[in-house]
Order: sequence, then C-alpha cells, then structure tokens
Amino acid sequence: MFQKTTFKISPGNGLGTTPGYGGFTFGCAQEPKDGKIKLVNSYHSCREGLVSGLRDRIIKEAVLQPTDKMHMIFRWAAGIDGRTKKVKPGEIEKVESWIQRSVAALHAFDSLAGWPLTRVYKIETNYDEWLRACYFLSSRRWLKASYMVSLYVLVVRMCKDERITGFKNFDGLVKVIKEATTGGHKLVYDHSYVRDSMPYWEAMMKGYSKMFRKRKMPYYWDKDRINGHEGSGEGIQYLVSGDTAYSEVRSQLLKIKRELDTKKKK
Repeated sequence: MFQKTTFKISPGNGLGTTPGYGGFTFGCAQEPKDGKIKLVNSYHSCREGLVSGLRDRIIKEAVLQPTDKMHMIFRWAAGIDGRTKKVKPGEIEKVESWIQRSVAALHAFDSLAGWPLTRVYKIETNYDEWLRACYFLSSRRWLKASYMVSLYVLVVRMCKDERITGFKNFDGLVKVIKEATTGGHKLVYDHSYVRDSMPYWEAMMKGYSKMFRKRKMPYYWDKDRINGHEGSGEGIQYLVSGDTAYSEVRSQLLKIKRELDTKKKK
C-alpha cells in the first residue's frame, strides 16, 4: 500500500497537537523537497474550511499552492488513556486499518474514472507514538473544483467505519456501504453526507470531463460561480442537495446522472 519513500516534516512545520474531530485532520501540502514535506497553510477538521482556503489560493494562483496534482497530508490520532497518558491497546491498529480502507476506497474511485491510482507515503512522526501521518498524492482532477476536493476528504474520513472493507471495485464499495446502512444503521462518520452524495458519485467520476474539463482550474473555483457564497459551504453536500448557487455544474451533474440511470434500466 505504501510507497517505499518516507518523508519528514520540514522544520517549523510540525505535525502539531492532537488532531480534533475524532482524531482526524488534513491539509494541503507542498510538493516534497529533499525528503521533507510541509503544509501550504494549516490543518483542518472541516472539509468546507479546507475548501474555503483553497479557493482563495487557487483563484489568486498562490505560489505555494501546487495545482499539478492533489497533494494532501492526513493525520490520525490514536486514542489515549486519560489515566496513564499512553495509547490504548489496539488503537494504533485501528488507525492503520482506517488508512488502508481509505486508500482502497480512493483507488476504487480512481479506477472508475480511469485516473492514476492515488499513491500514499508515510510521514515520520518521531516521538508522537499516538500519531500517524501520511502524504496522499493523487490526480490533479481531484483538485479541479471544490466539490471534488470535498468528496475526496469525505471518502477518506468515512473509512473510519470498519464495515467499509472487503470490496474490490467501486460497485463493491457502494454495495458494502449500502449493506452497512440497512435497517436504520448508520456509518460512524458523515452518515448523512455519504447517504446524500453516494447516488451521485458515479456521475461525478464518469462525467468529470463534461463537468470540469472545458476550462482552466481557476474558473471552477471563482467566487463569481457561487454568487456570494464565498466558498465556505460549496462542498459536495451543496452540489448534490441543490443548495449550490453554481447552477451550471449542478445541471450538468443531473444530466449525466439521468443518462447513466437510463442506461442501467435498459
């Protein structure tokens, strides 16, 4: 699963304190240099917070924000025993399994779209035994619009649920999630976001070219497209729920989904 290269965090750009929101945070990374990697800005626990900062950097073509590929650092914190201040038994294994499920899920999406598979590299965490950090390197297409970035992080975060496993492809992944959520059962994380967006995943990946390939990246991140929403809420949920002000891409998504649904019925 992991690439052979292991990176170190650049001096002055440490991995920080215990990550929030269930021990999981993330941030955009610069391209590694001399075996070291650093953040572009800061870590986030909110997908829309990440999207908002990205929007400002991309439309201004910020020098430190690479747009050649999706460069992300993800951090996972293992549970700590409040009394002993040590990692609880089995917690590291849970984190590492979460990482493995995340990579498998992203590969299912990548393969569906015909994109290069996401590559994952370990990041040294030194003395922080409770922490695991990885550098994810994926196709530039994941960075083309805020909705794609939001979906990307959602896929990784939902994989905290141990039931999301045993699949071999995208259809298998969807089947596993549906089976895990039957009878009123919910996913550990982001249940409603996964439930609402999952019917549109295939359309977004297979219809990417029609939705986002016509113009350069800044066009799809421009605040003019979202009519004053300022980008804070323009993640995957806004797009699939119809709350987005970006009517052009919403219409394209619905058209692609209808076409796919029609083919399946034949």
